[in-house]
Amino acid sequence: MFIDNHVHIGWFSDGYHSPREVWTALQSAGIECAAVSSISTCAELYHNIVTEFCQLISLVGKDRIKPILWLSPQMIIKKWPLKFVLRSKIEWRGIKLHFISHPAFYRNRNLVKYSLEIARMLGHLPVLLHTGKWESCHARVFESVIKENPDLTFVLAHGRPIDETLSLMKQYPNTWTDTAFMPIEDLKKLKEEGLTGRTMYGSDAPINKVYYPDLATEAYLKARIEEVKGIAPEILSNCVYDK
Repeated sequence: MFIDNHVHIGWFSDGYHSPREVWTALQSAGIECAAVSSISTCAELYHNIVTEFCQLISLVGKDRIKPILWLSPQMIIKKWPLKFVLRSKIEWRGIKLHFISHPAFYRNRNLVKYSLEIARMLGHLPVLLHTGKWESCHARVFESVIKENPDLTFVLAHGRPIDETLSLMKQYPNTWTDTAFMPIEDLKKLKEEGLTGRTMYGSDAPINKVYYPDLATEAYLKARIEEVKGIAPEILSNCVYDK
């Protein structure tokens, strides 16, 4: 079964991406299952988050959707938004923290600690951490979090920078990565180091529309899947959100 472990629905800078739009593109590309988070979190649209997931699960079926709870500092500080999403009937399979979208996590590690307690409370859910070009979200920034919480699984989304990601994955067996917007050369390095067993396929769809506006998401996904197949086809069925 092909699994896309990094998918979004909801509002983004280029507009709204409905559950139907996103799932149609995934299905057309041969994706059978997806781990999904709602970008509406960034706009603090809490009712949208729940509604979007309910629509997606109704459309696809709960067995093929793995909801990822994207946390924001405001959800935690205000308290009621967190209670609202946790009281929904959504069966969360992971949580997500994004230090660039929500820099308060970088400045206030107590917010991170509280988020990890939420992961534990919900059944020791995996924690998806955005990594990127800014130093505040380089992979090494998360080393202390990973080291101090060996009972939790962490996913370094995008694997940036790759050398830091490789180092952390070698040191800490509770560390994974995904291939969302990952250069093929970086995936080759993961293959060479024997780390594809802890690497998941991810596309970041439909954020591809921001960078490739003239390319349909379905076409982008198909091309990306073929690239990954050529290097490490085994990762197409890897998924930490079932554990």
